[in-house]
Amino acid sequence: MSVLTRYRLRMARPGADAQVLARLKIACWREAYPGILPQPILDGLDLGRSTAEWRSALNEGIAWIATEAGAPVGFGHMRGAEVTTLYVRAADHGRGVGREILHHLFDEIGCLGHRMAHLWVLEENPKARRFYERMGGRLAARRCVGFRRYPHITEVRYDFTLG
Repeated sequence: MSVLTRYRLRMARPGADAQVLARLKIACWREAYPGILPQPILDGLDLGRSTAEWRSALNEGIAWIATEAGAPVGFGHMRGAEVTTLYVRAADHGRGVGREILHHLFDEIGCLGHRMAHLWVLEENPKARRFYERMGGRLAARRCVGFRRYPHITEVRYDFTLG
């Protein structure tokens, strides 16, 4: 069964999907980041705050949502030449959902006239890093994430050549 047979991709609607993205991001963080991010960060994720952040993000960029039988299972967001977010529920890993979302985001970035795209990923997330490397990403930089209480948490940048 192909990815597009089992899953549907659609563009997020700025006025309607902020809470959908907030719920999905919180769920994905709580699945993916135990042992990578400190538990107080995961415990402190707030639906109201996240929904407000996604309301703003959807006005500044484009997001694609993957659904299965109408239920959201993954999404990605881009702004300018940056993929700001890409998350897929753990149960749907390895099924091509992330790849399809990332391709849609790269298409959007290319339509804006960019020949390169980039994204940041937690340095201590080897599974995601392997995925981005398989997708053609080249390691380009490293920085602190910016959690004031946790200055040791870093992320790395991957650059992608489009088209």
